[in-house]
Amino acid sequence: MRLFPISLSVATCLLLATWNVQAATATPPLTSGAAAQALYAQWFVPQSAQASASAQQLQHQLQQYCAGTGKVEAVRTQFRQASQDWERLSALAMGPQIERRTARMIDFQPMRLPLLKSALRKAPKDVAAMETIGAPAKGFPAAEYLLWTDVAQPHTPACHYASLVAADLAQELHSLHQANQQAAQFTQLDFDSNGEFINQWVGGLERLRWAAMEKPLRSASADKPAQVTRAASQGTLASWQAQWSTLRHLAAGDAQQPDHVSIARLVEVQGWERLAHEVRTAVQQADAAMQAIQQPTLEQVLPAGKALSQLKHLIENDVALALDITIGFSDADGD
Repeated sequence: MRLFPISLSVATCLLLATWNVQAATATPPLTSGAAAQALYAQWFVPQSAQASASAQQLQHQLQQYCAGTGKVEAVRTQFRQASQDWERLSALAMGPQIERRTARMIDFQPMRLPLLKSALRKAPKDVAAMETIGAPAKGFPAAEYLLWTDVAQPHTPACHYASLVAADLAQELHSLHQANQQAAQFTQLDFDSNGEFINQWVGGLERLRWAAMEKPLRSASADKPAQVTRAASQGTLASWQAQWSTLRHLAAGDAQQPDHVSIARLVEVQGWERLAHEVRTAVQQADAAMQAIQQPTLEQVLPAGKALSQLKHLIENDVALALDITIGFSDADGD
């Protein structure tokens, strides 16, 4: 394992240029039975490229800050960007992301503070040594803690550890992007993959509705604050919206991109135009409820949770029946 170079502007441009070229490559039409696998070229490759580029920039910003030549505000801004790019990518987990267990490796939640303190005492020297550090003590949650809660100061061991955390997650996201590129080129295309897409979409929606939103808020008490995502960085709402933006897009689709994969489009090309309209209407209703959340409180979250549940019910019943898909347990990575 190795650190990425500090000079990133050329590398980042090349990375983004690569997936732009691939996105322009003709993808199989939705009616060919290749719809779900087209997601790799249309979605996973460009989204993982963006997440990888943002993570590399976070590493770069942290290296500058720890060397005394950068500002913590700049690092925090890049952290928000990188974490939201990752959340957009991870909202739908398929293929390499599940196989590599990327979510566990770089976004284990909740972070285990005793393990983080132990890792700081252990003081790994380089990114290779990060392999000896458990997932609960690194990744985005550890970086967030060292940027907001117990702020690592420049020229300190804690800051060096924070830079290694960023390097480690940047390396994993770079590897994930490469794996998605390979999947887009070599994965066999068949109708069965549509079932994986729908099942993992339902799993992603439920992770957002229950695991990310309702469960932490329902478990909170007067002496136990809700353990919601990105609380320290005040990025909880942005985290939820980033995940929802992916689920919304892949459910309703984009009228300007009729050959791109979405649940509504899959239904539509099978001749179920009315059901496709119902899917898009349910997505619009859920979107309005999500946009109405102004604070991460149970009172504000419950109406959105109800709308998301109604959308989920439509997908796992009517849509699954129309597409002859069995809804089962989602094996998307997570804890």
